[in-house]
Amino acid sequence: MFRRKSGVWWTCIRHNGRKIQKSLETSDRKLAQAIEAKIRADIVEGKFFDKPKGSSLTVKDLINRYLSDHSKPNKAIESYKSDTYRSKVILKHFGKMLISEVAPRHISKFIKARRKDGVSETTIRHELHIMRHSYSLAMKEWELINESPFAKIKLPRGDNKRVRYLSDDEEKMLMQALPEWLKPIVIVAKETGMRLSNVLSLRWKQVNLFQKVVILETTKNKEPLGIPMTDKVFNILKSLSKIRRIDSDYIFGYGKDGKPFGRFWVSESFRNARKKAGIEDLRFHDLRHDFCSKLVQRGVDLYSVAGLAGHKDIKTTQRYAHLSPEKLKSAISVLNSDYNLTTLGSSNQGCQNVEHGSH
Repeated sequence: MFRRKSGVWWTCIRHNGRKIQKSLETSDRKLAQAIEAKIRADIVEGKFFDKPKGSSLTVKDLINRYLSDHSKPNKAIESYKSDTYRSKVILKHFGKMLISEVAPRHISKFIKARRKDGVSETTIRHELHIMRHSYSLAMKEWELINESPFAKIKLPRGDNKRVRYLSDDEEKMLMQALPEWLKPIVIVAKETGMRLSNVLSLRWKQVNLFQKVVILETTKNKEPLGIPMTDKVFNILKSLSKIRRIDSDYIFGYGKDGKPFGRFWVSESFRNARKKAGIEDLRFHDLRHDFCSKLVQRGVDLYSVAGLAGHKDIKTTQRYAHLSPEKLKSAISVLNSDYNLTTLGSSNQGCQNVEHGSH
C-alpha cells in the first residue's frame, strides 16, 4: 500500500501473475488498510475478478451453439453440413476443455497433430476456422468471454491453387485398392467433379437417366447446377437403379434406414485405399481437381469447365489454365513464325554489312 502526492492511498497486489493496482479512494490510513484487506480476501475467494458468463462452458457447448445459432440459419445447407462434419475433429481434441482453458499452445499442438495425420494445410485451416469464428462470436456478440486464444496465433494458410490429378497408372492402382462399396462413389465424384458432400447426399430425384444429367438444386455457391453424365456415370447409376431401395431416396444409402455414408468414414476409407495403392499426396477432394484438369487437358475452354464445376469466379478455374494444350501450342508456335525467321535473316544481313564496312 502506498500514498500518492494527493494524499490518497493506493494498493498494488500481485496474484497468480496478475497485477492489481487501484486507488483505495481514501486518505485515511486505517480505512485504506481495511479496504485493502477486503480486496485481498475477495481475490483469494475468487470474487474480485469478474468472471465472463461463459467461463463454465466447454468447447463442445460453444461449437454446438455455433452450429445451431450461426451456421445452420446463415449458411447454405451443404456449408452447414461441412461445418458439422469438420467440427467433429475439433470436438475430439478440445470438446471437454472449458473455453477459458484453451490457450495458443493447445491450438499449436492440434496443428502439429493434424499434420502428423497427413491432413492438408487447407483442411486444418477450415477446421480451426470454425473454432476461431465460434470464439469471435462468443466474445463480440454473445458476450461469453473477454478474449480469444486465436488472437495470438496464425492459422495455416493452405494452398488454394492446388492442382492434383491422377496419372493413368495411379488411377488403375487406386481402383484396384478401393473396396467395392467405395468404387461407385469415387467414379461418380471423379467423372462429375462433384464435391464429396454432394455425391453422398445425391438422391434419385436429382438423376435423369433419360437425359443423362444430374441436377444439384443447391451447391456451395448457393446456385443450381446441371452436370451431364459420362458413360461411366450413366452405367453406374443405371445399374444401381435396378437394385435401389424403396425405403430411401439416397443413391448411396446403406444400413437399415438407408442414410448416406458419413463423410469421415468415406474420407478415411479413401485415404486407406490410397496408402494401399502406394499413391502419395492424394485426397478425395483431388478427384474434383482431376475432373477439371482432364477437361482442360482435352481442350475444353475454361468457361465451360467453370460451368461444369460450378465455379462462381473464373479465377478459381484459371488455376488449370497452364494445362491447356492449345495455350502451349500457341506459345511454342512463336518459334515457328515467319516473322521471327525474317527478323533473324535481317539481323544477319546487318552484321555482314558492318563486317564489310570495317575492311
